This record gives sequence, C-alpha cells and structure tokens, in this order.
Amino acid sequence: MDTRCIRGLDNLPDAARGCVLTVGNFDGVHLGHRRILDDARRLADAEGAAAVAMTFDPPPDLVLRPDDQPRRITPAARKAELLLAGGADYVVTAGTDAKLLGLSPEAFVSDVIVSRFAPRHLVEGSNFFYGQCRSGNIDTLREAGARHGFAVHVPDPVAVDLGEGPVPISSTLIRLLLLDGRVKDAARCLGRDFVLYGRVTGGQRRGRVLAYPTANIDAGGQVVPGDGIYAGRATVGGAKSAAAISVGDRPTFGPGERAVEAFLLDAEGDFYNESLALSFAERLRDQRKFADGEALRAQIARDVERVREIRGK
Repeated sequence: MDTRCIRGLDNLPDAARGCVLTVGNFDGVHLGHRRILDDARRLADAEGAAAVAMTFDPPPDLVLRPDDQPRRITPAARKAELLLAGGADYVVTAGTDAKLLGLSPEAFVSDVIVSRFAPRHLVEGSNFFYGQCRSGNIDTLREAGARHGFAVHVPDPVAVDLGEGPVPISSTLIRLLLLDGRVKDAARCLGRDFVLYGRVTGGQRRGRVLAYPTANIDAGGQVVPGDGIYAGRATVGGAKSAAAISVGDRPTFGPGERAVEAFLLDAEGDFYNESLALSFAERLRDQRKFADGEALRAQIARDVERVREIRGK
C-alpha cells in the first residue's frame, strides 16, 4: 500500500496540516475532478504546502440508500491511485458511517476540515454539498472559511459536447453513458477508457466449445456497461492482450444470468481467480440470438477481427 494513501482521519501526517484540501467522492476521477486537482496542485506549489484529497469509503450513497445505490465507476483502491496521479500528495479516505454523515455543516467544517487539516485553501466543484442531508453548499463553505481562515476556490466546470450541446461532466453522467453502452463518450469524460476490475470466475465453458474460451469477471460493486459486444483490452497476470468483450445474458444458449466475459486474443490459460482489468474501447454491436452455435462462432470470428483492427490503430 502506498504510504501516501491514508485510511481514516486519525494519525494524519504533519504535512497534511496547513494543506490545500479538496473533499469529495471523486468517483471515476474524471476530467472535472482533474481540473479541481490541477488547481489544488497549483495553489499547493505556490504555498509550499501539501495537496490533499479527502474522500469516502464506502461512498455515502451506499450508506444512506442501501437499496437504491449507484454502482461505482472506479474501485476505492484505484480511485486513490488516480487521485495521486492527478496531483494529490496524500489521499485520505474517511470511513463513512452514520455519525460522520449526521454531522451538521458547521460541525463537519470544525470537527473534520479545520480540526484535522487546518487547510489554507479548499478547492471544490460548484455542486459541492456537505453535512447532514447535504445542507451545506459552496456559499456556506465560503462563510465558514471566512471564520476559520481558509479560502475557498471553485474552478469552472468542465463540459463536453456529446452531440446535443455542451453538458457538464459528472460521475452521474458517466454512469448513464456506460449503462447505455456509450463507452467512447464515457472515455471522453474520464480522459481514458473505462476499466472494469475484478477476479476471473468460472463460467459455463461454452466458449471452449465454440473455440473462443472466455474469462468471466466478477465486477463486484462497479457499474457494468450496457449489454453488447465491445472491443477492449485485458490486463491479467502482468500481461496485456486485446479482448473481445461480451456483456449480457448469452441469448443464443439462454437467456441466462447476465455476465461479463472476455476472449483474450493471443493469450493462453484460464486465469481463474486472478485479478483482471478489462478496458472498454468501443461498442461493436448488440447482443443477439443466433440460430445455432455455428452461426454464433462465425460472428465471434468477425468480432475478433474487428477487435484486431481497432486495437491495431
């Protein structure tokens, strides 16, 4: 574990006090988050201070609405890596519980922000809310900053035109794009391809019968792109391979349970129980039911050739 990744709010390093701080869920660490990190980094360099990103695990929505929770874009460990890569000197992950979420905005500022970090500056997005029932906002944060001696900075949001005019990039937007299978648009918002992380699990072994054995991935609490066939890349066992990815209920032989399975081009092995990172570059087509296994095998062969073309660019 990187020593710059700190679990909990106790025993923070001395360098975290007097820092430039940004607080948020940062799910996906998308281009909007990167602008916040860029501003925090610039201010930290000017002040000779540390840039600190404080985030939460589990995400507050999972605690507040356990029956109606959004899936994560990025697992907690990978999110911390991306925040560090984006310019943070430290990533502090607060354990989310009812006590923390029940703090009033005033108590959150005094007991968490000021008591733990004593920041010189806070950098937040314009839609930043905090405290019980999300009742604190940028205006109340500025008022608190005037009392406690920190300045509040709000970068302009980052927008993207996805065909109907510019819209602000947000984690919610990215989740919706992924659920709709629009992985290229999601990548434009993330600044990189979307990646699914998990362990390889056993499947029905139909891929072996079709001469295209697949690795099935257990995505845990991550959002899974909408049903379809995708071109992507797999990283497993330290090796990278182009991948033809299927998401859906296997309609030719089912329907069955919804699954994510990938045929790794030019790779050998079953990879069971190994960690797999599966990136999604482009959606190729819908899932559909074929007349028989032979027709499906012929289509998979065409899909694989299309993946070779795309990954070869």
